[in-house]
Amino acid sequence: MKYTIKTEGMGCPHCVKRVTKAMQELNAEIERVEINNIIVSSDKAEAEIRKSIEDLGFKVISVAIV
Repeated sequence: MKYTIKTEGMGCPHCVKRVTKAMQELNAEIERVEINNIIVSSDKAEAEIRKSIEDLGFKVISVAIV
């Protein structure tokens, strides 16, 4: 599934790198990781992707399946 994820709290390039690494650890195909905007494709459940981001200290505002 392809997910568009809106977050809060990602304020710098270092934050983007941390989220990128977390998505890579889930074997997600990364389309885009920008400050507060993530687009990935993954066979993982939404809850697992959400938890991975929130474990980094960022708030997930919304997840849309596209």
